[in-house]
Amino acid sequence: MSNAIILMNNQLKPQQVEMLTQLAEGYRFVTKADLAEGDFEYVEIMYGWDKSYTEAQRQSFKRLKWIQATSAGVDYLPMDIIQNPQIMISNMSGIHATPIAESVFGYLLATGRQLFTSQLQQRESNWNRPEHGGYFSLKDKVLLVYGTGNIGQEIARIGHNFSMEVIGINTNGRAIEGFDACYATAEADLIVGKADFIVSTLPATANTRHYFAENWFKMLKATALFINVGRGQTVDETALYEALKAKQIGGAYLDVFHEEPLPESSTLWELESLLISPHISGQIEHFQEETFPIFKENLVSYLNEGKLARNIVAKDKGY
Repeated sequence: MSNAIILMNNQLKPQQVEMLTQLAEGYRFVTKADLAEGDFEYVEIMYGWDKSYTEAQRQSFKRLKWIQATSAGVDYLPMDIIQNPQIMISNMSGIHATPIAESVFGYLLATGRQLFTSQLQQRESNWNRPEHGGYFSLKDKVLLVYGTGNIGQEIARIGHNFSMEVIGINTNGRAIEGFDACYATAEADLIVGKADFIVSTLPATANTRHYFAENWFKMLKATALFINVGRGQTVDETALYEALKAKQIGGAYLDVFHEEPLPESSTLWELESLLISPHISGQIEHFQEETFPIFKENLVSYLNEGKLARNIVAKDKGY
């Protein structure tokens, strides 16, 4: 066991690594920068992932048994890694719920109170005070949330604090605490046209790819706002572009995209009714403090029982 390596693709604090070192006697903790060519075959555990690994390097991870992803989604992992039955994968689902929900309401509040417009006017030293045009309150609005997991539930909780009606969409329509009602994905068309704001927290799977497409956008209110803080692959970006350009919907906020970074050539940049952020809605100020307990608990379970304690990714579902 003395040659076994825990590969740190992401950083932890020195004192955290020291604590894990004491727990995992016989393992070497190695950073990617210090990983020698002969070390690949001894890597058994990974903390985080690095997209720069080549196919040949991935094939050298012959003893890899577990990857602790530092994100909620794992769709960026190569298929040969995901489909390998010998490799367990766990994620950090749950730690991003608060910042993502705050990002959602930051957009809604800034839009409803015309703060984006005020910022543009300030740059032009322009004092223009519309009486009522464009303003709205969140009170009594209908908020539709695709995905009723940790992130969706936090969005619902905050929505109720603004006296909103919050409806959830999940695979089978099962009731989830915190939502006024829940519908199955197959029934979503019955309710989507009533929603003032639609938020997607959906993961990227074969079933969710381009779920939000041309016909879906046609069902929305003309004033509806669409927000995607899930995965970019769930949205047909061309269809969204056309819907916004034609003013078919009121506006949108995207934090995730098909291709990241979003290319400079993308037509999405030119839309005034679209807010673009560079996949930052889940950023938190104390990231290492949030991720460490999950990794530590799983490491202890792995060392003692050969299995993981929490946040295990269901490979057949992709999340």
